[in-house]
Amino acid sequence: MLRRRFLSSRGIKNLLYREPENKIQTVSCKVRYYSIDQVKKKHKKDIEDWIKTQLREPLIMTNVCERHKNFERNDPITKNLGGLKPLRNQYNIVKNKDFEILWKQKFKRADPDVLETIISLSNNQKVLFSIEQLLILAYSLHFLRNDYDIGRIYNAYEQVIPLLASHADRTTYGKFIEIMLIVQNNLQHFNICETLFSDYIKYCRVNPQMISLGLTSFTKNNNIQLAVEFYTQAITNPDTFPITEKQLFEFLRCLQKYLDISNMKHVFFMWLKVKCSDEEFSSTNLPSIKTLTIMHRMFLRHPNTDELRDFLTHPVVVRTGYTSSVQFDLVEFCHSLYSTERSMEKSIDDLRIKENVHKFVIKLNNDISIRRELYMSVVKAYVSTNNFSSLKNVLEKIQNDKYIDIDGSFHLSISRYFVNTNQFEALFKYYFTIIKNGNGKTRLRPAFIQQLWSCAVNVYPMLTKEITNDILVTLRKDEYGRRLVWLYTFLQEEARIYTRKINGGEESSLSRFNVIDFERFEEFKKKVSRNDVYGAESVISNSLKDGIAPQFCFLYAVLELCLSSSLTNMAHVVDKIIRTRFCYIPIKVDILWLKWDVVSSYRSTEKLPAERLTELEYKIKEFERTHQLELSMQNYLQLTQICFHTRDFKHACYLISQARKMLDTSDNRQWMMYYMTSLKLAARMHESERFSKTLKDWNCNQSASLITPGCIRQIKGFMKYFEKRSAYMSTTTPVDTKEIKDRIDELVVRYADYKFQGLENMRKLTNFLKEWFDEEILLRNIEQNERKKELLREHEKGEI
Repeated sequence: MLRRRFLSSRGIKNLLYREPENKIQTVSCKVRYYSIDQVKKKHKKDIEDWIKTQLREPLIMTNVCERHKNFERNDPITKNLGGLKPLRNQYNIVKNKDFEILWKQKFKRADPDVLETIISLSNNQKVLFSIEQLLILAYSLHFLRNDYDIGRIYNAYEQVIPLLASHADRTTYGKFIEIMLIVQNNLQHFNICETLFSDYIKYCRVNPQMISLGLTSFTKNNNIQLAVEFYTQAITNPDTFPITEKQLFEFLRCLQKYLDISNMKHVFFMWLKVKCSDEEFSSTNLPSIKTLTIMHRMFLRHPNTDELRDFLTHPVVVRTGYTSSVQFDLVEFCHSLYSTERSMEKSIDDLRIKENVHKFVIKLNNDISIRRELYMSVVKAYVSTNNFSSLKNVLEKIQNDKYIDIDGSFHLSISRYFVNTNQFEALFKYYFTIIKNGNGKTRLRPAFIQQLWSCAVNVYPMLTKEITNDILVTLRKDEYGRRLVWLYTFLQEEARIYTRKINGGEESSLSRFNVIDFERFEEFKKKVSRNDVYGAESVISNSLKDGIAPQFCFLYAVLELCLSSSLTNMAHVVDKIIRTRFCYIPIKVDILWLKWDVVSSYRSTEKLPAERLTELEYKIKEFERTHQLELSMQNYLQLTQICFHTRDFKHACYLISQARKMLDTSDNRQWMMYYMTSLKLAARMHESERFSKTLKDWNCNQSASLITPGCIRQIKGFMKYFEKRSAYMSTTTPVDTKEIKDRIDELVVRYADYKFQGLENMRKLTNFLKEWFDEEILLRNIEQNERKKELLREHEKGEI
């Protein structure tokens, strides 16, 4: 379900008409100060004595913190505090005199012990520090990049921040909120960011970079419409919201991650209209090359000739000179590489690429960053087509370029080849020898863990839950979470397990959906399982309204579930959404409808008429003939399975032979799908000899090592099918059940060995990650010690 908006469009507009900053209001609120009679030593004993003193005093707020010179009686921060009245009589505020003696130096040094003390004072003794005092500690912790501890302070003070804000001047409160907003964004607590951003734009002079954080928070929280509404208000009210072209680029990049093409076009062209018109024209408002390349790629990847032409011929785009730039040519060239992803043969003209790369390198002789982008695009193109030999050649060229380093981003693209081809051991070796222990010793990043994790569960699907649990146990270490603030959210999002029925059993995998789509699909499945058709429809309709647009994989899974659950009307609606939203529709969508056409024909009648059967057989053959150039190995296997329903085994044999020609022999998952379909075909044809021969071939094929419990279960089911049907078989060849059972037993042994290998690799993976994490924590501690020394120097200079 979509998250409730905390700020409406009308609310945004109201914020634009804020009272002038020189009009300040206050509320009368008494605070009682607590102090020690005499403090001579600054150590733990003094603080303990001071705390004991507080416990003997009544917890009543009877006075205000020392008045700020500019603190007049109409500060808007103190408006609407009626709901805070119960809190006024519950807390004590540390007096500035006490703070100067006991706390200030500890706050400035970000003393490790002070954090636990102030949280304990807040939770147990109801003693608070003022915003001004907390700001000193927040500055120091932020300088040390210790976002985790700042987040703990915010959690402890969250309920009382409005009360403390009523005793802080606007400038101090604004600095405090700005730090908290940056920190919560780093912690990826985007729901908290929304709340903080609401306060920030009410009470603070807006920093353009904070606008980017606000837009990101709205988007990450599935509030796309709110983000666009706020963006609209921001660009039309520059005096209140000084948005720059950098914010445009960052907002487009954020939308691009969710493939939200519609809003990308809306946001971009609104900028051109409002910021680049003749009246408002300023060279600083012209879209940058980076922004134009994002839009150019988007129009190419989602082709619409008219829209692309309108973009390239727009007067503002022409004014930038983009179409005559080398960046324009580079985007066009890179797109021609990526277009091979949709080609059945997945072939790349190596000679043409080498020639073009050489030309670009000459043009980009003095532009290292764009040259790097060129190399990266070529690497990604070769990886997308699994062309490893050409990939090695281009890597040699990059290594010979003394100005380009093969860094973490290159490693992620290169190692994607091993992920795509399900080669976990090769991937692990690459990480161990090249990435982690190479000359540069690349630093740890979340994407590295994601690659290793997803590849491990793809190669060993029977161990998905075990591998996931082992990684979670290994990485959920308190020290890791404190020093690597992204870790908790990363683990939470990546550990989403998707289970489906396949090969006669259930198979688990890591979800391929983003967070929003995963929640949507889980809710949709629940509605369907309860026969709540209206509720299921609402999930789809809500996903199309205000939030992040659903991705293709989500809509395809919904379509698949609708058809398998006989929700035909809803399936047609989802199909229309897919064909409206996406320019390129994979052939598997049409195959899904072809399967439904065949299966539903059998469901509608006890015995299918000969005319209808002939019609279905023809439809399958015609489909294969029409789409030959688009069909992949998996598509041919899908068509083979459909032929089982029409009992057209002759055509099924032809289709599976075509699949075999296209099979990637290095991909053990493709081998598993091929052998399982072949065994099912042999069982349906009642050909025990063919069945036994296929089993023998599988057992002898060392490249086909992937075997799952579902495979074993279904193969044993085929064997029972032979035994039960033996009396009715017309074949002259008797079923050699012993030979088949022996080969099934051999397959079971191979499965056990493969699972044991997976458990061993799981142990290696978790040990490797633990070692890498420990090294990263050590490096970060060293870096923080250096920052602590710098912090002390800055304090001595008086610059902080």
